Amino acid sequence: MDNKQVKEIRKALKLTQTEFAEKLGVSKITIISYEKGRVIPKTKSKILDNMYKEAFENDNSKAILKDYELIKLVPLIGSRVQAGFLNGWGIDEYIEDLPKIPWEVEKEFKGNHFCFEVEGDSMNNSNPSEAILDKDILLCKEIQNHHWKNKLHINSWDFVIVHRDLGIVVKRITNHIVENGEVTLHSLNNLYEDYTVNLDDVVALFNVIGMKRPRRR
Repeated sequence: MDNKQVKEIRKALKLTQTEFAEKLGVSKITIISYEKGRVIPKTKSKILDNMYKEAFENDNSKAILKDYELIKLVPLIGSRVQAGFLNGWGIDEYIEDLPKIPWEVEKEFKGNHFCFEVEGDSMNNSNPSEAILDKDILLCKEIQNHHWKNKLHINSWDFVIVHRDLGIVVKRITNHIVENGEVTLHSLNNLYEDYTVNLDDVVALFNVIGMKRPRRR
C-alpha cells in the first residue's frame, strides 16, 4: 500500500478525511500525513489493502464495505502498560503503536474508542449483570474535554478515568458538581470506599460501552 493509494481509496469511497479517519481508527491528522507520504504501519496497511479491493476490485464494493465495518480494530491498553498511557495520551505515534483487538459492532463508531484491561476487584459485586471483573476487557468511548463542563450522564454509564496521580481506574460516578469540577467515584465492591477527585486532575475520561470476559471464567 503506497501513500497515493490512500487518497485514491478515500476518494473512491466518497469520504472526507474525518470520515476516513474514523473508519481506519486514527485521527484526521494521521490521514493527512498518510496522504502526504508518512510511513503507514503494517496493521493499517492490511486494512487499507482490503479497502482498496473493496473500492476498486469488487462490483458490490459498497455492500462488502458495510459488512467490513462491523469489525473494528480498537487500540488496547493492557493492565501492564497502563502507566505509560498517561504519558502517551494525545500522541498519534503512541496511539498507533498500541496493539489492536477486533471488536464486533452493530453500527459505525463515532468518536475515539479504546479498550482497557481491568485490573483488580473494585467493581466486582454479587450481581453478575453489572459486575466488572479482573482481566475483563472494556470497550470505551472518549468523552471530549469540552463536555466535562456540563453535567455528565452519570446514570447511563460506568466510566474509565485516567487520573494524573491515581492512574487508570474503572468506577461509577455518583455525583458531579459542575461548578467546581468535582466527581464522586464509587466502587461496586463494598470493601472500597467512595472518594472525590477533581476533573482538573483527569487526563482522559471514557464511557464504558461494552465488555468482553475471558473464556476461562
